[in-house]
Amino acid sequence: MPYSRRISAGDAVDAGYPGYRVVMEASPESATVLAGFLGDGGHPPLHTHDVDLFFVVLEGNTTVRLGYGSHQAKAGEVIYIPAGLPHGSDNQSGAAERHLEILVPGIRPGSPFLRPVRSADELQLPPAVAPHVATSSGKATEVTGHETRRVLTDESTGARNGQITAVERTGPEDPVTPASRDNDRLIVVTQGELTAEIAARPAPVPAQAVIVIPAGVPHRIWNSSSEPVCYLDFDLPAPEAYTRLAPVQQAN
Repeated sequence: MPYSRRISAGDAVDAGYPGYRVVMEASPESATVLAGFLGDGGHPPLHTHDVDLFFVVLEGNTTVRLGYGSHQAKAGEVIYIPAGLPHGSDNQSGAAERHLEILVPGIRPGSPFLRPVRSADELQLPPAVAPHVATSSGKATEVTGHETRRVLTDESTGARNGQITAVERTGPEDPVTPASRDNDRLIVVTQGELTAEIAARPAPVPAQAVIVIPAGVPHRIWNSSSEPVCYLDFDLPAPEAYTRLAPVQQAN
């Protein structure tokens, strides 16, 4: 399977709800990545997940129901929805909306993807279960060389299973030495074209694409053009099972 996948409505299939189409982008063990295309009037029902959800609005806007409240979500926003929090969306904007749903950790085969609920009153919500909304155009948290970084979610925002950083990268710049990470890495390109080299395979990655880089895979990314490139950088803990694998014993 390729490391980069486009986000295209042409690949989507009917999700079973009016005006809502989806496509599975990736499913490493650390996350399940789903692209959603919600037409005007689309109204997926209220539901919960057994895992945390990062709802990333790529284009358009929609009303996202969050427990007893709601939020008018727009492009450039990331909404952290903890496991067990009832949520849904309702697009009455008059235009199409597209988003990513990143479930962390990934949905295991045979497990339910979601659990429909009629209302938030059906559930006993613990006080610690609270959503968090962040925007990629907020105040910069770090500026280094060609990079401007904005931390959107981490443990301080309630997100324990992954950190998301919005990055703006100017260019042109030279590539650095390839390196690997202990965690899985997802990159969502939202503007411009990012150049990536993953496992010694170079490739340009345009906007509206997802890059999936498993833990331990050497890679490097850079901006080879004079135009800025913007992307969301997800740091997702690899499953604990990875760290328990016994090293391969060499034959004598």
